[in-house]
Amino acid sequence: MKQILAYFIMALFISGCPQQATHVSETPPPSLPATTVPENSTNPQQALVIGNSDYEYSPLTHPVNDAKQMANRLKQMGFHVTLKTNLKLQAMTTAIQKFSQRLSDNQTEKSVGLFYYSGHGAQKNEQNFLLPINNDNISAETDFKQNAIPAKSVVAKMANAHNGMNIIILDACYEEPYRNNSNNNTQGLARIAPPRGTLIAFSAEEGQTVSKMKTSLYTKTLVKVLEQAEHNRIEDVFMEIGEKVKQQSGGKQVPWYQASLRKAFCFGGCL
Repeated sequence: MKQILAYFIMALFISGCPQQATHVSETPPPSLPATTVPENSTNPQQALVIGNSDYEYSPLTHPVNDAKQMANRLKQMGFHVTLKTNLKLQAMTTAIQKFSQRLSDNQTEKSVGLFYYSGHGAQKNEQNFLLPINNDNISAETDFKQNAIPAKSVVAKMANAHNGMNIIILDACYEEPYRNNSNNNTQGLARIAPPRGTLIAFSAEEGQTVSKMKTSLYTKTLVKVLEQAEHNRIEDVFMEIGEKVKQQSGGKQVPWYQASLRKAFCFGGCL
């Protein structure tokens, strides 16, 4: 009887002891490889952003940084962005050709193409040229066709994509873009008539040049205004940019734009 009682007490003691919690380790799922957006992305909003600073003749300090800021802003706005910096002529030509092809591959009435360029630009006989960084061989009128990018060719390539909207922004009105330019009475850039469905914006008015600075007032203002531009009509956006730059420069820099739109356009859609 005592033995049975002892077994009973021992059983009660064991059942009253807290049991140690068990931990079941779970093997974490394998991490997925990082993905990148392919260059032929089907995003209906496509942008090519170019910044040229390291010129052989008359280098600039800010275009590369400006291009990076612009690229980041456009990504935040939903664009698929290709960023290129410090391009020589062949690389610049290739980047524009690939961008043009991407626009054509993704063309719809809702597609948007945006080309932004920061660097040296020049005009000859009312024709604008965008200069690659290997500009040391540009000094005469005959040098431009072989050694620079005609701005009208960029406009034409984008127009041929038949997007719902094309936007071209040229921050390219800086002094001394090429050798012997002081012999040319025509400074700055010339106006370009936009094809249907296109807006073309310049950082300074026709024939006006901007002294080389550490930062671009135009692009700085552009990026800041775009931060609040969702659902605003694009004409209002660029009017605001122009007015702010004019005020902040004391009237020394007056941006302008020309547009020929098919319909109202707003970043993020018009409400």
